[in-house]
Amino acid sequence: MPISRRHFSHRLVQWGAAASLASPWLARAADAPLRWVVPYPAGGAADQITRIVAQDVGQSSGQPIVIENKAGAAGMIAAETALRAPADGLTFFVGSNAPLVINSAIYAKMSYDPVRDFVPVAGLGKAPLLLVTRKDLGANDLPALITLAQQAQRQGKTLSMGSAGSGNITHLAGEYASERMGFQVTHVPFSGSAPAITSMMGGNVDIMFDALPSCMQQAIGGRIVPLAILDKQRFAALPQVPTLAELGFGDTDASAWFGLVARIGAPADAVARMAQAVNQSLAKPEVQERLRRIGAQPIAASTAEWGQFMASERERWIPVAKKLGIRAD
Repeated sequence: MPISRRHFSHRLVQWGAAASLASPWLARAADAPLRWVVPYPAGGAADQITRIVAQDVGQSSGQPIVIENKAGAAGMIAAETALRAPADGLTFFVGSNAPLVINSAIYAKMSYDPVRDFVPVAGLGKAPLLLVTRKDLGANDLPALITLAQQAQRQGKTLSMGSAGSGNITHLAGEYASERMGFQVTHVPFSGSAPAITSMMGGNVDIMFDALPSCMQQAIGGRIVPLAILDKQRFAALPQVPTLAELGFGDTDASAWFGLVARIGAPADAVARMAQAVNQSLAKPEVQERLRRIGAQPIAASTAEWGQFMASERERWIPVAKKLGIRAD
């Protein structure tokens, strides 16, 4: 079940009302800090969104939260790290599109089952993708990019497309949108968005479909060229950048999303307390504003709604990956 922006606001109001009545959410039964395992390196969308919410949850509860960045293997290293931890309710995986949805369509073998081995906890945030190019590519709007890409193909060449990793939504949505626009790309995976954008600015790749928090400041600062946003509406900090739908390519909206899951067997009360704590944090105007400033939106949802959201993402993107024939092994 997709969670609409209007539904976000409704749920935030509900959680905000509950927050004023809630008692402290975490019993001090264990001295160990909480662990949130992030599947991408520092600086990218996952890391930024996670740290904004974790900081507030930690301050509000008085329970320290340690952020562990475990990049690599399309998020599977981080997933395996979380699964190796004891099922004591102290370790949570910051799951995202790739390790919880897309990987199951593009990898022949995985060491875990994202549905069987994890239970949903709470959403954190989502960020629409932005199509960007390097400054010296020679394409300052989408029609120019399409013309350049199609000319290259007639010469037996393709544009290179960086991504945050094979199977990442920046990979899958990029392949899908490029096909819709009538050109092919050569995929160049990186270990996360931050190194991919850095490489593009250095002239090593031509384009990228990146999550807003990872590339917004570079776009605003003129270090890369923003061409289109993969969302239903324009982004306030980049009002001149049209949506792909405005440019004639509908049904291309795509977001990088992040939220907490726990390994199967985690105590139900620990899952419930964490879900409550996260949603109380997301109900705060100051947290919402910090997310908005980096180009993200809160995902306010009950544990059941968060599970339904991930199920709806599997229904949408797994068939796309299979239709495009994307494989990662």
